[in-house]
Amino acid sequence: MDNRVAQALTKLFERHRIVLSDDTKEELRGDFDALTLPGIEKLEVKNNEYGLKYRILREEPEQKFLLYREGPQPDDLDNWLLDVQLAAGEFRADQAALWLSELDLGFEFADVVQSHAEFFQAIKRKEALRKLLKPEDTAGLIWLGNRHHSRRDVLRRLRLRG
Repeated sequence: MDNRVAQALTKLFERHRIVLSDDTKEELRGDFDALTLPGIEKLEVKNNEYGLKYRILREEPEQKFLLYREGPQPDDLDNWLLDVQLAAGEFRADQAALWLSELDLGFEFADVVQSHAEFFQAIKRKEALRKLLKPEDTAGLIWLGNRHHSRRDVLRRLRLRG
């Protein structure tokens, strides 16, 4: 398995006890099977949601779990793990997701990262950005590139963008 994937998962487990990995394209089975992370138990979501939920929330409330679900994510009304999913970390194994993980950014920043892929391909630029990031930053602030813009600057930039 790609070392960056293991590193990304390790970072997620520093912040979350439960991480859910949706394999919507059904191409990560081999990686999931081969993955070994110390202290992390892997479980597959396979029409066993109620039992998994009971186990991870009641029987083993301190254990860290990687939940792997193959196929399309169910609609919210049909998703028995929706509450767990919303509270847990979410793992995606595409390039943008790996960059987000490297920078400790959530998936709400995915559009910014995907639309500026060329920027994120340069290691020096990513490191410079990492030094500037603050926990309270939003995707909009990152897009603007500076926290010290006047309203007029922001409106001018938005007009140019749209």
